[in-house]
Amino acid sequence: MALFILISMLMFDPKPFVGGDNAAYVSLAKSLAQGKGLTEIWTPEGKAHTQYPFGFPLLLSPISLLKLPYAWYKLIPWLSGLLSLLAFWLLIKDDKKVLYIAPVFLLALNPYFLEYTHWVLSELPFTFFILLTFLTLKKWEKSGEHLWLAGVILSAVFANYLRSTGVALYLGIFAYLLFKRKFKASIIFITGCIALTLPWALRNSHYGTSGGYLEQFLMRDPYQPELGFLGAGGLFRRFFANIEIYFTNVLPRMLFPAADSWGLSGGLVIIMLLTVIPAIAALIVRIIKNPKGYDWFVLIYLGMSLLWPEAWSDIRFLLPLLPFLLLYLVQAYQYVISFMFKRKALWPAVIMLLVMAAANVSANWNRIDSNLQARKYYSQDKYSGYDPAWRSFFTAAEWIKNNTPENIIVVSRKPTLFYLKAERKAFCYPFTADQDSLLRAIERADLVMVEPVSGTGQRFLIPAVQPLLDKKYKI
Repeated sequence: MALFILISMLMFDPKPFVGGDNAAYVSLAKSLAQGKGLTEIWTPEGKAHTQYPFGFPLLLSPISLLKLPYAWYKLIPWLSGLLSLLAFWLLIKDDKKVLYIAPVFLLALNPYFLEYTHWVLSELPFTFFILLTFLTLKKWEKSGEHLWLAGVILSAVFANYLRSTGVALYLGIFAYLLFKRKFKASIIFITGCIALTLPWALRNSHYGTSGGYLEQFLMRDPYQPELGFLGAGGLFRRFFANIEIYFTNVLPRMLFPAADSWGLSGGLVIIMLLTVIPAIAALIVRIIKNPKGYDWFVLIYLGMSLLWPEAWSDIRFLLPLLPFLLLYLVQAYQYVISFMFKRKALWPAVIMLLVMAAANVSANWNRIDSNLQARKYYSQDKYSGYDPAWRSFFTAAEWIKNNTPENIIVVSRKPTLFYLKAERKAFCYPFTADQDSLLRAIERADLVMVEPVSGTGQRFLIPAVQPLLDKKYKI
């Protein structure tokens, strides 16, 4: 815990994350605090929001209610990271297996886990409620009391209201209870989850959601919708493409973060054989022999991840699996070392743990060093640490805030981030090569921002508006 607090403070970055999801969450939290419900206050229409569930904006809403500076929103993911460590330890602790403190230790040092403690994103709150759900399930299995089963349902449902992929939690626990032949509990659990999830689905249906994540999930490329949707064969090919991406790149880097800093990026296949394969092998053995509830969840969530669009293949979406994968990795090596060294297994185990810890610390040090350099100048330059493209984006947004009427409408590739900085309504242009269609979509805008932060601007926006520069649009 102390190591986590120290390193997370050294890695703390007060600036907004540039993905845009964070700004959407903050704006939705402000909408809740203002009594407007889950409303897209950054859009000209102020329409009801249906893509992100309400859970994370709800957690952020006290910060909005108190009107605290942006950096305070980062308290929620940071606390979620701290509580995740505690919940993970309580979930896996075993007095007879002291080595089980190792995955908690490695999680506390993992640079990806630490990085998300200062981004206003739902990954760490989601991770915490996943761990809390299985901790509550463990309590129910020991006591058999209905109150604990109700707690499992409520925790699982709130996790799903943090991220829609929480449906894997429903399926994982349901499968586990069926496997344990606890049929009555399985029916109560899945019925309770569906009943508490249904109102959100009905609400979205009422507002005519366009499909949200499901529609994007089935696209060939969410950033090129003109390519259309995948059929069964396309999903099959995507599955195997993602296996290659995750198993030979994403997972090795996540489990052995020093791959780049130690000059091992060319040997990711070897790292995969030493980390990913043992972890997955341990998961399969557990599923076959004596699975826990979270083993089924990991299996289902990983399977869902392999069907996501390749454009979304990133460590971020696998972060909720990190605690469990570290547990499986430690368990795999514990078995191998015990088998090879018998009673003299302590020192090889300690050496292996130190190597893994060094891989995390090494990757952390590089991030800490660059972050401290940026923070050194932050008081004089609030955009310190941003690359020139994002510096230009935020500078332009600030100029618009100071030099335009409040009712102006702007086209921006990142409308939520733009609204966060400029406090002006904004919307994104459609990703279409049909210039007439794009121009009709942005006709109501007063200003068009041509930002260098995304390739979609050069692909779609610039060809459409370039002939109209100084005639219709201000750039």
